[in-house]
Amino acid sequence: MISSRLLEADLLYQMDAHELAAQRLESLARETAPESTRLAALSRLTEIACDAGELEAARRNLAEMRRSAEQLGAELAPADRAELIFATARYAYSRRDGAELQRRAHESTITARQAPANARVASLAIRINSYLAVDRYHRQDLTGAGDAADVAIKQMRRMPGALPYVTTHALTTRAVVDLHDPSRAHLAGAENVEALELALTNGMIATARDALFNIANSWLFCDDSAASPHEDRVVQESLQDALVAPSRADDPILAALSLCSYGRYAEAADVIDHIGPHASGRSSDWLPIFFGPVIATKRARILFKAAKFADAERAAADALDAWEQSRLGGQGTALRVRAESLEALGNTREATRAIEDAVAALEPMRPVHHLVGAYQCAHRLTKKRAYLDQARDLVAVLKRADAPSDGAQQLTPREREIAQLVAHGYSNKAIAARLNISPRTVENHVAAVFDRLSIRARWQLTPDLVVGSRHSSG
Repeated sequence: MISSRLLEADLLYQMDAHELAAQRLESLARETAPESTRLAALSRLTEIACDAGELEAARRNLAEMRRSAEQLGAELAPADRAELIFATARYAYSRRDGAELQRRAHESTITARQAPANARVASLAIRINSYLAVDRYHRQDLTGAGDAADVAIKQMRRMPGALPYVTTHALTTRAVVDLHDPSRAHLAGAENVEALELALTNGMIATARDALFNIANSWLFCDDSAASPHEDRVVQESLQDALVAPSRADDPILAALSLCSYGRYAEAADVIDHIGPHASGRSSDWLPIFFGPVIATKRARILFKAAKFADAERAAADALDAWEQSRLGGQGTALRVRAESLEALGNTREATRAIEDAVAALEPMRPVHHLVGAYQCAHRLTKKRAYLDQARDLVAVLKRADAPSDGAQQLTPREREIAQLVAHGYSNKAIAARLNISPRTVENHVAAVFDRLSIRARWQLTPDLVVGSRHSSG
């Protein structure tokens, strides 16, 4: 009965019904239930408080968890310990305590290895490493962000029973980080689409919006973004919902981006002009600081795409000021839009200065979807061949999104056999029965195939990707 109530709270949280989830959890935390149940309820309440920016409430919940853990002593089970580690990590993330967050991420990974069959322990480790990846990303530590995101994804693939919101958290985090890695940027679209489909299937509207936001944002800032036919269809069908009376949409930012995806830039500019400084769905920790300059930059880009170049230049200057005040280091995105606007207005001298500053600001973090346009603009203004070559290299990276991977040539005979069955629609259970092997063995082979082919979802594994590949000797 208790476990079902915890699951109900998880599902409510997953569907963004945080107040209802908190009510269920507070009831459990007050009851004379087993200490392990109270720990689980308090852990979830700590995250909800952190999501809402209520750090004092989160601190109280965490202190109560520590007292409960002390009472359990040697009887503290791996799942109970994992809950305490997660709550501590989530609180550290909200306080921007990167050192504590990293310690807890390492501890959670070890705990997950010690309890490999425990889905809850694994799920909490996945989420902590996802939070660590975001923390490192905002500290402009791309290596650390990539490492943490990779740990989360590997844990997710080994634990197919993880709750959907755990999986989508890992996927969308990995996608954001991948957009800053030229060797993986072509995977970001598929990762976001996988998260989008999973979110839509499970009624996770807020998460679906996040994934759509990521995809539409890439399309807005990079005219050379590539998508497979499947990705394009899923995204366009989902974006249609935001086009119904966009001025009254629940998420005006997504509505504006949706209008942009259909080339309706003037309408998008009108929508985004009505967005206030606190338009985000939830105020979470430092997120409002980040939100302001991001929206200001989007507004400038939309005005530029609407051919309102003078307005776009002024908006980009405002966005630049917002970035500098935030101290979050995103000036390069605003500088790029300002340079393009100045170029369109015929002010080549100021445009050249702005675009060279933009390239210098963008290159350390290497956001591929921004750098493509920045390099192209820099080449137009300076005529330097190096900028053109760099732009072409990044466009080639993005065009790999729908291209077969060389990893297909390295599949073992068994991997190739299983890949062909997956490509023809067989489930893991059906493959196991057909080949007389265990479902777990099939899962391991499918995970290996995904890694070799650099794909993230079963729909990406088409017959054409496998047919004609050479066997490896393994």
